[in-house]
Amino acid sequence: MKTKFLTLNKPCDEKWENMTPNERGSFCDSCSKNVIDFTQLSQLEISEIMKKSDGNICARVTSSQLRTPLFNLEDEKKGFRFPYSKVAAGLMLASSLTVGLPVNAKTTDVKTEIVGTDKLELKTEPNIKEVNSDKSESIDITLFKGKVISEKDGVPIENAKITLFTINKLISTYSTEDGTFALEIPSNLIDNNNVIRVSYDVVKQKNRLINVYETKDYVLSKKDLKEVHNIIAESTLLFFGEVATNIVIDKPIVIYNGEKLDYDEFIKAQRGAKNSCNLENKDYYYFEMEAAVAIYGEEAKHGLYILTEKPKVKDK
Repeated sequence: MKTKFLTLNKPCDEKWENMTPNERGSFCDSCSKNVIDFTQLSQLEISEIMKKSDGNICARVTSSQLRTPLFNLEDEKKGFRFPYSKVAAGLMLASSLTVGLPVNAKTTDVKTEIVGTDKLELKTEPNIKEVNSDKSESIDITLFKGKVISEKDGVPIENAKITLFTINKLISTYSTEDGTFALEIPSNLIDNNNVIRVSYDVVKQKNRLINVYETKDYVLSKKDLKEVHNIIAESTLLFFGEVATNIVIDKPIVIYNGEKLDYDEFIKAQRGAKNSCNLENKDYYYFEMEAAVAIYGEEAKHGLYILTEKPKVKDK
């Protein structure tokens, strides 16, 4: 089984707001075609649409969707092959992480989620606990702190999620009302290269719920983690036009419980086909080449999936 990505074959300059909305997206009067809104769909849903299509689909897509593998079960007859390196080179976008003047990162009332992914911890209850910075006991930690602001107007962004990813643990915190954050990282989890992901699933800006920012991965050194950072939230890039499926020769690595899973079985599980990979109650995260290598090593240069147990929701 090969890895597959969306590609934008015929970009379009038409404006979304000028199209006529319908159930699947919008109708473009200029080319008399329906434009499917992929931005509201998962990669699995997009995979199903592409599999059943005749190769003549117009869609609205985000840059991250173009960089994330699809979940096709078998190779399609249409499409063409090329090395992963060419895909990465063509779609690589620069990340905006700058070292700024010290900001007033709040260290009180900041909750840090530590989610275990190793085998021993996941045999019991999901390991989610709070680490408060005002504990009296001595904890060897590095405090990664800074501020998240909008690229457009410099307004602070509340509830952006800042996560350190390792093979064995994911540690997260959220930006506060003034955009500041403080992530407590146990020093034994810090490597020479560390991956921080900043995501914006449900962020707040001026008391409005929005989701228009691009999730970014930053590879930081030990020294970088000790600096105070301004994280610039960049607007999600949207593209319109005719899309197709490209087949890529190499496969990503899939990790769960610190061990590799078979990529083909993982894809089958996504599609609900018979497989040996149980994804029930599990989340997964995908990383492109630079972040994947920083987390797992050179073997993950074609991409990396990390699977974790979903946090257990406490009854109110």
